[in-house]
Amino acid sequence: MAYLEDYKMDPNRAQPLMTFSVFNDLAESHDLSLVRCDIINQGIEEDDGRKVLENMLNAYRIDEDFERVKGFNDGAETFEFDDYISCMNHKWKGGDDIVG
Repeated sequence: MAYLEDYKMDPNRAQPLMTFSVFNDLAESHDLSLVRCDIINQGIEEDDGRKVLENMLNAYRIDEDFERVKGFNDGAETFEFDDYISCMNHKWKGGDDIVG
């Protein structure tokens, strides 16, 4: 994960704020995947990092959210970042659980 403005300027040089790894070795046998998240930027609170990670996981777990991922992957240059940020702000301020 990196700052949006850094990514817009040069996706290949954007400095990471946090990293995550998904270990899906047990996905087929136990329907379980493990996730490790490391916050690189000390300015990010652990609770905020958790929200970001949970949102990322939901982006692949929830069909409606995955449509946004597809929209970004299929056309990053035309992706409406401001619309996405507004939607996420609304979701977070509304107290919606990100991961149950």
